[in-house]
Amino acid sequence: MFHGVLTLLTRALREDASRRRAHAFRVSGTLLILIFLIIAHASSGGVAAPGLRFFELISWLNLALIVLAGASYFATAITEEKEQGTLGLLQLAGVSSLGLLLGKSTSRLISVLLVFLGQLPFALLAITLGGVTVRQIIAVDIALAAFLVMVANLGLLSSVLMRRSGSACAWVLMAMVLLLFGVHYGDESLSVLVKRGFLDLDSRMVTTSQDVLSALTDISVVTRLEEVLETAYDGPLWGGQAWIHGAVGAVAFLLSWLTFQRFTRYSDVAAPARGWLPQQKTRWKLMVGRPWKWALVWKDYHFLTGGHAAALMKLAGYPLLLLLMRQYEDALYVVTGEYFPELSRHAMLMIIGGEFAISASRVFHEELKWGTLSSLAVLPQPVFVIAYEKLAGCLMGIVPAVIVLGGLVTLVPPPTVQQVTMDAPLGWLLLMEFVVLLHLTVLFSLTVKWGALALAVATLLILNALLALPFSLVLAGLAASYDNDDRATIGPIIYIGCACAAVLQVAIAYRIRHAAAR
Repeated sequence: MFHGVLTLLTRALREDASRRRAHAFRVSGTLLILIFLIIAHASSGGVAAPGLRFFELISWLNLALIVLAGASYFATAITEEKEQGTLGLLQLAGVSSLGLLLGKSTSRLISVLLVFLGQLPFALLAITLGGVTVRQIIAVDIALAAFLVMVANLGLLSSVLMRRSGSACAWVLMAMVLLLFGVHYGDESLSVLVKRGFLDLDSRMVTTSQDVLSALTDISVVTRLEEVLETAYDGPLWGGQAWIHGAVGAVAFLLSWLTFQRFTRYSDVAAPARGWLPQQKTRWKLMVGRPWKWALVWKDYHFLTGGHAAALMKLAGYPLLLLLMRQYEDALYVVTGEYFPELSRHAMLMIIGGEFAISASRVFHEELKWGTLSSLAVLPQPVFVIAYEKLAGCLMGIVPAVIVLGGLVTLVPPPTVQQVTMDAPLGWLLLMEFVVLLHLTVLFSLTVKWGALALAVATLLILNALLALPFSLVLAGLAASYDNDDRATIGPIIYIGCACAAVLQVAIAYRIRHAAAR
């Protein structure tokens, strides 16, 4: 029964050991720790326990990277084989279900664990800065490793159950957000709702929710990290969190094995997703129509964003969401601290940003994935014209959200008269970072099979952690030279953001030509 189950795993590990990219990634992770250590040492003057502060930064950054890896790298272990139509061939070759799971997922888990293992010797150098002990470093690494095992196997389970990688990634990301943020903010929000009289303290729903949230908080990796990273920690190396997360990971792997045949037997995907696009022989055929003069704009508008059907759904769904927010304005204010005018604007901006990010991850990835990028490259048009036409098609899909936001701003004025100013450096910094994030997402979508958006977010997190201190010092010096006027920093922020975007656009054009020539 178990004959040859390690064959695919052994092959995957050997391939990983022979790839330069895998070793370069591990070396980059190690060098990143070293750079953080140098920055912490340079800025340690006047800071209490600089070694502990440095290790806290590394720990939380690793936690964020694990979440992003779970929502991209691990969640596509099986779905990428379904989409490529090779899963049946692997089974026809005699690879068992257990062998496929070990070879496609466990090999990825081992590869990521090696990255964190390579960081350990350099993380131990934080002891020389003071404030942290070997016990704390090892305890944090054990907690993160257990959490990584759980995330990897939950991603594997989602990859087995879902047909497409996008759905698997979305479910894992939602689970991680609920697990990390819902647990820690849910208890506080529930207490506030009880205090304001929205819920009865003695009700069965409140008591049950409090017990569940309390139990989840006790075994949360965030709680464990906060406990271990306290000064002079002298507790056990293995906490209850590590054992429970390891057990959850084992159960998720077992469920993946037991349900593998049921959910993968007829799950190969042989065509791109149509989304909301109607089938050809339906009464809704008129919603598609003939191609426009700008065929690429028509194609991406219909096939990537869903076309008219999705636009009508958004025009109906977004106002309905706003009406629900209006209906429960008081309860939402208790949780978020914002009234409906501000909260609704922020919600629509987040929706528009999410649509931008999803479009950026798909605009060229679908062409590369289904082998049509080379056909686009032979069109008698420059690369930048093709790129901007595809971008225009994606932007048309965001128009409904923009219309709803415009109607919201027009019909629902803020509670107080507020003057919209453009002299907030933080707002411009966030805008420029979002622009850079979109360009990074497009660039990575031409490089990796899946997880371009997660990889772009991870890259931006690392760059922010590396450049936060020197960049803030430069901006502070610039503001000081203009009588401490923060508006003096807006120009440099916009210039740096536009320069980075221009460089990334050149890199995207080069990558398109390179990918189309394959």
